[in-house]
Amino acid sequence: MTAPLTPLLGADAMRAADQATIRDWNVPGRVLMETAGRAAAREIQARWPGLGAATVLVGTGNNGGDGLVVARVLAAGGVRVRAVVLPGDGTPDRQANLDLLRQHAEAEAPVEVVVFDDVRQAANAPADLVVDALLGIGAHGALREPVAALCGWTSRQSAPVVALDVPSGLDATTGAAAEGTPRAALTVAFGALKPGLRLGDGPTHAGETVTVEIGIPPALLRQHATAWHAGAAWAGAHLPRRAPDAHKYSAGRVLAVVGSRAFTGAAVLSTASAYRAGAGAVVACVPASARDVLDARNAEVMADAQPETGAGTLAVAARDAVLERAQKADAVLVGCGLGRDDETDDLVRQLVAGVGAPVVLDADGLGAFAGHAGRLAERAAPLVLTPHLGELRRLVGDPDFDPDDRAGAVRELAARWRATVVFKGMPSVVGTPDGRVIVGPPGVPALATAGTGDVLAGTVAGLLAQGLAPDVAAVCGLWLGAEAARQWGEAHGPAGLIASDLTDRLPAAARALRP
Repeated sequence: MTAPLTPLLGADAMRAADQATIRDWNVPGRVLMETAGRAAAREIQARWPGLGAATVLVGTGNNGGDGLVVARVLAAGGVRVRAVVLPGDGTPDRQANLDLLRQHAEAEAPVEVVVFDDVRQAANAPADLVVDALLGIGAHGALREPVAALCGWTSRQSAPVVALDVPSGLDATTGAAAEGTPRAALTVAFGALKPGLRLGDGPTHAGETVTVEIGIPPALLRQHATAWHAGAAWAGAHLPRRAPDAHKYSAGRVLAVVGSRAFTGAAVLSTASAYRAGAGAVVACVPASARDVLDARNAEVMADAQPETGAGTLAVAARDAVLERAQKADAVLVGCGLGRDDETDDLVRQLVAGVGAPVVLDADGLGAFAGHAGRLAERAAPLVLTPHLGELRRLVGDPDFDPDDRAGAVRELAARWRATVVFKGMPSVVGTPDGRVIVGPPGVPALATAGTGDVLAGTVAGLLAQGLAPDVAAVCGLWLGAEAARQWGEAHGPAGLIASDLTDRLPAAARALRP
């Protein structure tokens, strides 16, 4: 059975799913809160079995109510608990749990409840663990007092921090962190993972993340999903497998329109990666002056020398020969190392409009559409774009483009261009023409090196040639690269990987991902 995509719910979507559960499924909010708090307490007990003392910081909303349940359960297990509660009227469910915790304190349970007046109330009772139940998914923008003071105190502690749903100050939808947002050792997400835990500042502040079921029906979570997360199991289940009677052409044919006199390395990396991703045959249309280098470095690639400009880039005169080659291809890769020349840019735009096979457009191929991005939608074949932030800025025509909501931005651009858009980053985010957003694997530090984008483009082209849908090929390509980098980093450390190391490890990465 194929592993499903995991729904990610932003703040508004999560609130809607909560309310629908209460209204349409007759599950009281107090039950959801009790289930959430108990599940979080179990995660804490499993990781810190000898926990002696804990400080629980309690906000006025339902996240604070979750924290009060955690405090009660930990105290019942023998942990000395100090609950520092923000003053003011809280939600009814939070207030009911506050009253219940006070009853436990009166019954001589190892719990103390103090109403916040000064940050020293938290500081004068050293704890082995701090539970952040101040804001949850309600955080947006700058932290205000007294939450800012408590978050500042939390960040100064040596004790590990456990955040409930999201660390206070982290935007659950975008991953933007306010100044003073604590860095958690563990974040327990309730019902569904929040996009903000995977995007932007989220990975830095969330620490380990675990999602616990609290009683919201899975159908509601899927209905309200803001985005989706593709895990390793999902990617592994979708990787293509060769048939026993496969031959080089049935295994997938890639046509690569890549390289220039000045940039042969990108052509070498991308074509080798298409092979390592499983393609059976790779033909590269390159400028005549780049052919010998490609032949010497990639003997397996069938290099087809084409007319070139004075700058050593592909000339428009190559158009008919490339389109003829494309008729026999299962996927076409355009851009890696092409260089920038007005004539070559014109050739790229004509090829994207005229090719019938799925196209991966990367690097200088993307640059050819700067100022012409509207033409991206003027083609019939499926298209995968693989821009990093700088390339995306040039495509949208805004040098300051840097969206806080990367998922929302990629959703809008994919729809506008009728393309699968891979917004590269840590992590990369994939948008599809039908409005879905898929968050890729966590970032791997070893990938921070030149040439890995060429490897990704070639990998995606190789997967497309084997019959994967554009969005599936994009996500699987991201996972192959991440797993290959993870394996390399495990053997050598977080620095020192070069792009060809990544290419060489792609088959081992595929083997590790497949179930």
